[in-house]
Amino acid sequence: MNFDRVTKPTTPLRALTVALLGLSLSACLSGGGSSNSAAPAAPANPLQVTTTEGEIRGIESGDIRIFRGIPYAAPPVGELRFAPTEPAPEREGVLELSEEFGAMCPQVDLLTQQVQGSEDCLFLNVYAPAGADDLPVMIWIHGGAFVFGNGGGEYDPTRLVAKDVVVVTLNYRLGNLGFLAHPSLESDGGNYGLMDQQEAMRWVKRNIAAFGGDPGNVTIFGESAGGHSVMSHIVSPRAEDEDLFQRAIVQSGSYAAFQSPKAVSQAGGLSVADALGCPETGPVAECLRSASIPALLSAQGSQSIPTVDPATDLLPKSIQQALGENDFNTNLDIMIGSNQNEGTLFVALDELGGTSLEAQGEGEYRDRVAEFFAPYQAAAPFDDQQIASDYLGFYSEASSPFSQALSAIWTDFMFACNSAGQAATFAGKNMNTFKYWFRDENAPWTLVRPSFASFPLGATHAGEIPYVLYPESIMRDRYAGSQADVDALAETMVDYWTSFARNGDPNTADGVAASWPQASSGQYMVLDVPASASTSAMNFLTYHRCGYWQNPPLRTQ
Repeated sequence: MNFDRVTKPTTPLRALTVALLGLSLSACLSGGGSSNSAAPAAPANPLQVTTTEGEIRGIESGDIRIFRGIPYAAPPVGELRFAPTEPAPEREGVLELSEEFGAMCPQVDLLTQQVQGSEDCLFLNVYAPAGADDLPVMIWIHGGAFVFGNGGGEYDPTRLVAKDVVVVTLNYRLGNLGFLAHPSLESDGGNYGLMDQQEAMRWVKRNIAAFGGDPGNVTIFGESAGGHSVMSHIVSPRAEDEDLFQRAIVQSGSYAAFQSPKAVSQAGGLSVADALGCPETGPVAECLRSASIPALLSAQGSQSIPTVDPATDLLPKSIQQALGENDFNTNLDIMIGSNQNEGTLFVALDELGGTSLEAQGEGEYRDRVAEFFAPYQAAAPFDDQQIASDYLGFYSEASSPFSQALSAIWTDFMFACNSAGQAATFAGKNMNTFKYWFRDENAPWTLVRPSFASFPLGATHAGEIPYVLYPESIMRDRYAGSQADVDALAETMVDYWTSFARNGDPNTADGVAASWPQASSGQYMVLDVPASASTSAMNFLTYHRCGYWQNPPLRTQ
């Protein structure tokens, strides 16, 4: 599958204007045209920018200025491992940037199972139009179950930047290094990865004007764990108090809204410490900080999730509790959505390198459903066998009934119905709220090639990302339909995303894209080919059986 410190610097363009005005005034006062007048000042280099930590020099690609590998925080090493994020130190000289990205945070490569990355990984990347001035800012938070991923080469915001926005992508700490909670740590609730993300937002607030961005018009957006992160920041009092962003796009991030209670997370942290051979008492924190990266990664699960920590103002309430109590930032504009076939990706990942669920039979299918609901049984005694039977009945005529039924449980229970409920909560607070339903079944693949799956993936989890953030050539190569269709939907989605970032409303000024009603109207936007169009929320709720999940089968004993 989860400090504003420095005065905003003067932008290079503004500095150049002042310099030119000074030259003009000097020329007038000297009588003009004197052969003894000083030579004109050299134009400011638009690729050299002054940040609060020092000078940086980026590169350019066409009409885009690119600044990859900017340190936005102090390296979280030594005493800063398992500690709150600290600002990046000041630097001497000019930091020369290149086409290379900063190191990703430590993780296990999904294909090779080898450890990769470095703890010195808190870098971000800025992409800005050549003549940017006071443009909307979009901060992308990557997904990866809070255990893998980075803000680097997979994402290409060229099409977004072409619509006159400044885009920022970033790395944040993952897995145990990003979310370990332990009572012996000073910051005992974990959530260092969320702290990293907010520190990146502070860096943007202090510095983005120097790149041509508007620090008062920031949209955070993310998918999966990135979307879950966005939801966490929406309910974070710290983020609201510091006004770190004004708009939010939640892409398939509505899952696991109860998050992890602090006691449960700390129990997990105790198990990790035990697996690392740390003492039960005494210098436990020192032991954890001295553990090797491979050892820490081998001691973590297949996903992490943020911890609810009432002792801090970062995440004192879960997403679910905060929304239920109307205790969240209601001064935001919201775009939120899910994909028609979210769950097919997870079932396909389990199938890689092994036998299909169809070949393993109904017993394995039922075991998988029971395994899926096991983490929730303490909160609600789901009758997993009845649910397995019901969904198998829904898909009895499907080409791969076991795989497609299990995938639909993932989709409906984890993503779709939660997304609809959260959209309704936002709309109920009179927030600008726009709900989408991504349905292009030919979507470009991301993690699993369709040929590697024994059943159709459809509009699967992460399938919407390539339309907005993949290189155009890769998006086209991985698309199963016509190039005209994928290009048209990509253009529509980029227009929606950037219009929302600009105005808090995805509807475009030229009116070319279909009108997108507010969720309060009872209408959602279907993102599909050959053309997107609005549909009744009831169509979405019926398709994903949200009525079923309002009153699911529960065990009576």
